[in-house]
Amino acid sequence: MKRNKILFVLLLLISITVVCTCGTFFYVKQNNKLVSDDSLLIMTSCNPVYLATLNVVQQAEGVTVQNLSQPTTGCLHDYTLTTEDMKNLSKADVLVVNGGGMEGYLEDVMEAYPNLPIIDTFEYLEHNPKYSDYIAIKEESHEESEVDHQGQEHHHDHGVNSHIWMSDLLHAGQVEAIAQGLEDIDGSNSSLYEANSKRYIEILSTRVDKLGLDNELAGSNIAVLHEAFEYTADSIGANVVADMDLDEERQVSAGEVSEFISAIKENDVKVVLAEYDYGNAMGKLITEQTDAKVVYLETMVHGQYEQMDYISVLNKNYANIRSVL
Repeated sequence: MKRNKILFVLLLLISITVVCTCGTFFYVKQNNKLVSDDSLLIMTSCNPVYLATLNVVQQAEGVTVQNLSQPTTGCLHDYTLTTEDMKNLSKADVLVVNGGGMEGYLEDVMEAYPNLPIIDTFEYLEHNPKYSDYIAIKEESHEESEVDHQGQEHHHDHGVNSHIWMSDLLHAGQVEAIAQGLEDIDGSNSSLYEANSKRYIEILSTRVDKLGLDNELAGSNIAVLHEAFEYTADSIGANVVADMDLDEERQVSAGEVSEFISAIKENDVKVVLAEYDYGNAMGKLITEQTDAKVVYLETMVHGQYEQMDYISVLNKNYANIRSVL
């Protein structure tokens, strides 16, 4: 009886060992397959560079592009990395950013992951003569500090306008920057990245539809309620004579409103470009007190977008402007 019990225990131990060994084998095999399938993980900081990167890596085997968590509301400058973001960055092989101060958390990422390669598209444009002259520079270059309702301090660099993706020309430059950066990191796909970037830039040059706008608004005066639309104005040849950069933290004084309204009247402004979420209230006031038409556009930083959505959203913006002319 005792012998039977010992035999039973022995057989049980052998069975457990076999099961564990097989389980471990298949687990390792599966994980090796996942590592092989996703050998290069590219993280992107916001929708515009995410879309550009998707087009650059198209058909590249073993490459995954993942966008950081996006805020549903609020200024992208003040976006705070989530625990999920930091977890994803710990597994990333490269981070692609817009740059120009847009990602306020970038220094924290560099400190946490000093060996993580970063492709800074703004820096590429800034040092490339083909694009540098098209980067909007603020009249006053200084850094402001704001304290929000939770007592946290936020810094805003007003030296440059970092919403470069709103210009299709500069966005093409971002595509170039991403392709060149990835070529240095992933030499096995370098020729594909170069070919994809040239193809997508060609698509941008032929499918972005500004028909009529460059004729009707070229040289004319317009106003904007979000600094991103300075690039929209520049892309159609218009002059920005009044600029009020609105977001959820922006407190506008009565004097600023009066000055903005006066600038619209004095400069014969016919069109004002605004983002609906933050510019709607001001837009109503402009409509009541002036003859200018307020057009609400997308900045492309919120929501979910697919590979070719940059072109469709940009064309929708241009169509909205065209509809009021």
